[in-house]
Amino acid sequence: MNIISLFSGCGGLDLGFEKAGFNISVANEFDTFKANHPNTHLIEGDVRKITTEEIAQI
Repeated sequence: MNIISLFSGCGGLDLGFEKAGFNISVANEFDTFKANHPNTHLIEGDVRKITTEEIAQI
């Protein structure tokens, strides 16, 4: 199952989801997430400015 991670921080919760069999298809955070989850599409910046088009591209 694919999920979207918002307010991801360093991705600790997402690591648990991955170990449980989920796929983190897209995440939103400023910078710390990408070091721990290099295979997840990261939308960096303000969550209030994410568009449905950005998410749909995944």
